[in-house]
Amino acid sequence: MTELASRPAARTAIVHSIAVRESPGSDASTDQRAGGRKKTVLYLAWAPFFSGAERALLLTLQAMRDSPYRASVVVGTDGELANQVRALGLRCHVSPLQQLTRRRPVASTWSASHVAIEALRTRPDIVHANDMPSYQAGGFVSKLLGIPAVTHLRFPDSAEAYRWFFRPRFSHALFISESFKSEALAAAPDVFSGRSSVVYDAVRPPHLWSQAERDDARRRLGLEPDSVVVALTGQVSEIKGIWEFVAAADRLRHTRAMFVVLGDDLKTGGALRARMEAEVERLGLADRFRFLGFRPDAPDLVQLFDIVAVPSHVEPFGLAALEAMAAGRPVVATRVGGLPEVVAEGATALLVPPRDPDSLALALRDLLDDPVRRGEFGRLGRQRASNVFSEQAHAGALTRTYDSLLRPK
Repeated sequence: MTELASRPAARTAIVHSIAVRESPGSDASTDQRAGGRKKTVLYLAWAPFFSGAERALLLTLQAMRDSPYRASVVVGTDGELANQVRALGLRCHVSPLQQLTRRRPVASTWSASHVAIEALRTRPDIVHANDMPSYQAGGFVSKLLGIPAVTHLRFPDSAEAYRWFFRPRFSHALFISESFKSEALAAAPDVFSGRSSVVYDAVRPPHLWSQAERDDARRRLGLEPDSVVVALTGQVSEIKGIWEFVAAADRLRHTRAMFVVLGDDLKTGGALRARMEAEVERLGLADRFRFLGFRPDAPDLVQLFDIVAVPSHVEPFGLAALEAMAAGRPVVATRVGGLPEVVAEGATALLVPPRDPDSLALALRDLLDDPVRRGEFGRLGRQRASNVFSEQAHAGALTRTYDSLLRPK
């Protein structure tokens, strides 16, 4: 990318495109930075589909509303994330976020140009990429405009990938767990050392419904009010342990448990979810499963379930586990990545080895047989979510990071 950025023709094209579009009537007036005005953060989100990274960004945007920073958002696709950003009443500009490569010089240069144009309209103080694939165009624009660039990291990759994606260099990297940060620092200390920290994702605990409201909502979803429901929530993906979830359900077929999948395989248009449904049918479990698909109201619906399973193979954070705790639900999760940081083992969750449906089934059975323990786990989980992962804590950590980057050196 830096080779492309150094080419006079590419750089001239971007600067010219910016220059011809800047005008006194743009959205960012010259007094935007005047005293008493909020500073602006331009958030970038690739968002090829809606999953945990996109939900986390929405929670960030909500958390930062009362902070000294206002948000403007560039989204790479005009889909669910863009719709929800608009629903928050925030400025949302849709523009493809292409990696800067010599193989696609026109598309990648045009992508950076569009981000730069939006930056000139909003006059941001900071550019903040929501994940690694969103970074490159914003990183280049931050260098062009002389403002700090922050990037979130939400999924691990190789040292080579870190070195490629983070050209030009960022000002600061935000990891979503201590476990993830430690792994990345060990893999690529030249990229992250001295310029990274951990900021946990936030959660907004939902309003808890009355028993009558809960029973009615269950009926609308095809669930009996008195059934014991085990749910898998979030993106339908093999690394989320979907096959272990189905295998555990098979081992629990002689219990009275029902099983729910709340989420979809948006990456491939539902193809993996269809395979999952076919496997459930093959095992003779179709009458015990409900596939609810993608629901924008998923965080509210989690309270309808009795246990939430998070059997991930890789999980840098564990938003599904956090949202379950926020809804007062006990969790059975794998001991991987950031999950042991999110839950409190033995108090809000049971942890099992990954890729082990037998252990998953045994842990689920323990909670299925003990409603008192389920209730205690749920109570302590909601308390932990509210205390440790609050919007106030998240906004405070981000504000301190932004302040430190803007502080005169």
